[in-house]
Amino acid sequence: MDIEIAPTKKVSISHYMVIILGIWFVSNLFSQMFYIGIYGSPYDGVDLLKSLGPIYYVIFLIEALLWVWVFIFAITKAIKHGTRNTAQITNIGSLENVRKTPL
Repeated sequence: MDIEIAPTKKVSISHYMVIILGIWFVSNLFSQMFYIGIYGSPYDGVDLLKSLGPIYYVIFLIEALLWVWVFIFAITKAIKHGTRNTAQITNIGSLENVRKTPL
């Protein structure tokens, strides 16, 4: 899904999703770091989520879907990057764009 900002520019929703997931991941690391700094041992995230009751399953499902999205996003980017490079390699010997000037 793309959002049209200007006639020549498109911003992909997936880039915003990567930024959101990055912020979420780093905030989890900082949270663990501060907890370990105060109490000396890491907290158990599963026990923390289970204390929420039935909402735990919804949060777990959302997190699982986000990780599936990350893997699919990374795989599609790698495939697009790999196919783009092979197309460039095959056109290296092409003389179509050589400018012909008289001597």
